[in-house]
Amino acid sequence: MQNDVAQKEYDKIIEALFMEKFNDKTGMEIKQINFTKDEVVATAVRLNITIRNIPDIIYTYRCRSELPESIRAKGNWLIQAKSKGKYAFVRTKRSPFIPIQEGLAPVEILNALPELVEKYTAYDEQGLLSAVRYNRLVDVFTEITCFHLQSHIRTTIESGQIEVDDLYVGLDQNGEAYILPLEAKSPEEKDKLNWIQASNLVKYAKLKFPGLTCRPIAAKPVDRNTIYLIEFEEKMDFEEIGIKNIKLYKLIRKKT
Repeated sequence: MQNDVAQKEYDKIIEALFMEKFNDKTGMEIKQINFTKDEVVATAVRLNITIRNIPDIIYTYRCRSELPESIRAKGNWLIQAKSKGKYAFVRTKRSPFIPIQEGLAPVEILNALPELVEKYTAYDEQGLLSAVRYNRLVDVFTEITCFHLQSHIRTTIESGQIEVDDLYVGLDQNGEAYILPLEAKSPEEKDKLNWIQASNLVKYAKLKFPGLTCRPIAAKPVDRNTIYLIEFEEKMDFEEIGIKNIKLYKLIRKKT
């Protein structure tokens, strides 16, 4: 888990890199500032900061933490992957992270995860995917019949390399087929959903399954047995995509 010292060092590096490239005179008109992994390394060296895991700096601002306040003072910015080792600061209309509605009444579901599996399953992203699959939460949430197709798909789309955590296909009562890519977030409070990840699910589905209707979904646990499921709109633009449906599920054991 990232500590406060590392966060401060990350802030110094990403802030220095951004400010080096941002021009105050034309900055308000610029929508994208390109940079590379090598430039992140060079910035760290220039600041005399030793970072063993350089990619974690990028991951932090894409999935865990907002950019430093000095950057946010220049507008809403996020980091977008472009290709291997290439990224961009991209100006956005809104915060890059997805707010999750609080105060939802949980829907109780009898926990179908075998107790033996639950005993030895880690409380992490993989454990979350197991709970979702054994309890058929995708079926319950979408109200269609779903079948697990594949896990941990790494592929490349026009905006760069992405990973789809889980993939389902589904059928409704009228026989219409759907593709349901799923983004899972770890239980760590710092791990956040973002709009680019949501839109990338749609881009992936349109590229690989053009004949199917896409229903992009994200799963985020509150605790081991309490899970948010969120369905997004079928839009490829991260500036336009929104939340279509959200529910909170509580997995319970039948009392004996």
